[in-house]
This record gives sequence, C-alpha cells and structure tokens, in this order.
Amino acid sequence: MPFREYRKYFPITAQKIYLNHAAISPYSTRVTDRLEEFIDERSFGVIDNFSKGDELRNRARADLAKMINAKPDQIAFVQNTSQGLNILVNSLNWQPGDEIILTDYEFPANVYPFLNLERLGVKIKYVANRRGQILPEDIKRLISPKTKLLSLSFVEFANGFKNDLPTIGQLCKERGVLFSVDGIQGVGALPLDVQACRIDFLSNGGHKWLMGPMGAGFIYIAPALFKRMIPSETGWLAVEDAWNFLDYRLKLLPDVRRYEYATANFLGIAGLSASVEMLLQAGVANIQNHLLMLGDLLVNGMEQNGLKFTGSREKAHWSGIFSFSGKQMEKLFEYLLTKNIICSLRNGRLRVAPHFYNIREEIEELIGEVIKFYS
Repeated sequence: MPFREYRKYFPITAQKIYLNHAAISPYSTRVTDRLEEFIDERSFGVIDNFSKGDELRNRARADLAKMINAKPDQIAFVQNTSQGLNILVNSLNWQPGDEIILTDYEFPANVYPFLNLERLGVKIKYVANRRGQILPEDIKRLISPKTKLLSLSFVEFANGFKNDLPTIGQLCKERGVLFSVDGIQGVGALPLDVQACRIDFLSNGGHKWLMGPMGAGFIYIAPALFKRMIPSETGWLAVEDAWNFLDYRLKLLPDVRRYEYATANFLGIAGLSASVEMLLQAGVANIQNHLLMLGDLLVNGMEQNGLKFTGSREKAHWSGIFSFSGKQMEKLFEYLLTKNIICSLRNGRLRVAPHFYNIREEIEELIGEVIKFYS
C-alpha cells in the first residue's frame, strides 16, 4: 500500500499537519479500533478477557521481535523506557569503582537510572558530544578496565543524530562492555538489528515512533546478559505454573517474560499491537526511505530561508528528526501552531519529526509558512 493511502487511518490529517512524532504520535484508527474492541469486551462482553489480552501481547511480542531481529522470548513488556532501564540497573551486581559511560547529549530517561547507582560507588563518565554528534572514537577513549556498561540512544532526541550502533556495539564487544540502548527515537521509523549491533539491552517506550498508547513499551535482553541478571522484583506471573495459586515455589520463567511479573497494561499493549502490525505492513525500511526523502525536502527548504540544520551532514546519521536554529525560534514555533502545524521547540530549536503517513505537500506547506513568517 502506498504511504499516501495510510493517511485514511489518521484522522489528525483532516485537522492539522502533525510533525511532532518525536514527542508523541497521534492514534491511527487501526489503534483506536483495537482499543474499542478491547474496551467493549471489558465492559459488555466476557469482562474477564485476560486470555484475549495475553493473546494480543504474544502477537505484539512476536511482531516486535521481528522488527528488531530478536526472538519472542527475548522480549518483555514494560510501561516505558525508564522502567526498562531501571530493570537493567537493578538486576546487575554493581561494585564500588565500576564505571558506566553515558553521553552528555542524552534524554534524562537514559541518565537518571544510572546516576542512581552513584550511591553504591559507581562512577559515571560522559562522552562529550561534538555539535550534537557522538563519535565512536570518543567513546573508545573513555573505556577503561573498570568500564562495565555503556548506554546511549539509538537516535538523539534533540537533533535526530542516529548513532553508529554497529561500530559502537562491536567496540563494546571487543572490550567486554555491556551495551545498552534507548531505542525510543528510532524503533518503528528506522531498521534496527539487535544482533548486528551487538546490543545487550534495549529499552523502548511505545508512544513515539511505534505510535502506540503511553504506558506500553518493551525491553529486549540478549541471552548472555539475561543469564547475569537477577530480578530485583518479582510477582505471581513471573513464575512457572503461575495459575497453581497455592504452589509457592519461586521458580522463575526461563526467559525474559519473568520481568512481566504482574497484571499487565493489556489495554495499552492491545493498542501497541495494532500499531506495530501496521508499521510492519508498511515496512520499516520503506518508512526510513520515506523519511529521508521528506528530510531532503525539509532541510533544503529551511536552509534556503535562513534557518540552520543542526543535524549531521552525513545522511547515514539521519533519522526522522530534523532540528533547526535561527532567529525568533520561539515566535516561529508559536506562529506555526496558529497555522495548525505541530512541531516541537527543544533547546531553542525547532524540531520537526514527520512519520510515514506525512506527505511532501505538508512539508512544502510548512516551508511556505516559514517564508511568510520571515517575510
């Protein structure tokens, strides 16, 4: 199906030009139909539709595994990126003097869970960005014999810089460093292969590029890391034979599902499942190509009108996020709102984040309004 035809699933297109998917995505009717079906069952149907929720969860688990080249039993559902990273942080045995490498250009969700380990004597080191870019050679210089883990984003939230995960993952593998990735600004819009990138742990909220509800995300754990992790929390659904209620043996599930230890956000997962199905149908590689085409149009048009693109000039590092600096950016942002063109203002820059259902005419209209604003 051509991407233009997917617009019929997005009612927002009749009202606004929505270019803020790096913050949160609008619902498609594919999602709302699934949510309404689930709500109807809980309201008027069987009511106790745990089995239906579990079925949708397993479908979504398989689809997400396919999306990132993992196995379904390596995927668990969490509420958000922060919860996922806290699972990682709290399931490893940290010692005073252990080092963790972060970058100084990260969204706080990929910082605070690790900073919380400083109370245990863990040292946090930051890779300095170079004009918003994270270079593997700068990471390499910070790795020491005490470095236990590196965590960074698939795509940097402020300027859309796509990190070179295969190179960084290989570097971590060679140095015996665990590689953790915050995938929320890329997964769903850009292809990601956790095997090729040597990723040990991935945490990903579902409300941005995956276009699902808030409160429904997932984690991936590589087999070698899984064996090293000891859950700091558990519950009745984390064990084998969970429905044998009075058998209190704590025999944890043998795979990543042990981190889904209690009643899940089945409503959120139901919506996420519908969205992931749609994205796979559209093809994530196709989505990336479409975003690069829109990005070309956007960058050229904005720079011809006096704004500066703050991302990388190398398209290998492009994503679905395009940020621009210039004069009167706050006023420009507010002006665009009056024209029903929805972007973000981040760090004094206009951040434009289209998705696969956006079309070139919408980008052209944005550029036209920028011309009017500055004229």
